[in-house]
Amino acid sequence: MLTFSKIEKRLRLLLEDLDGEFWTNLLERLNPPENFPKTETVHDLCFRDAKALAGYVPDLRAVMRNNLPKDLPEEEVAALRAVRGLLNFSARIPVLILYYPDYRENENLINVYNGYRQTLRELDDYLARATNGQ
Repeated sequence: MLTFSKIEKRLRLLLEDLDGEFWTNLLERLNPPENFPKTETVHDLCFRDAKALAGYVPDLRAVMRNNLPKDLPEEEVAALRAVRGLLNFSARIPVLILYYPDYRENENLINVYNGYRQTLRELDDYLARATNGQ
């Protein structure tokens, strides 16, 4: 059975080598203020990463559906807080990209952002019920 702890572990493993050599090469080319990789490359990479992390949302929702918040063991509440923190942090990626004029009306990016916003609300509600014993 899938748990918040298992999702947290999967996310940690994903983050260990997110984009691997591609990201390392990009960082090697970055030397501000003299040298910047193409903006589109960086934005596409960040968008893909945010989308990959958001891919765990269906699993999170399934675990929330199958477990009453009040019945969660403390280690599961801690894992859920960690997962929520990772998603909250990664939600900054689409927000940052949306600030660029060329991307403000990008439908895929807006959808990813709205998905993060909705998911964070659901997680906050679930966590509130878990910590209040409801």
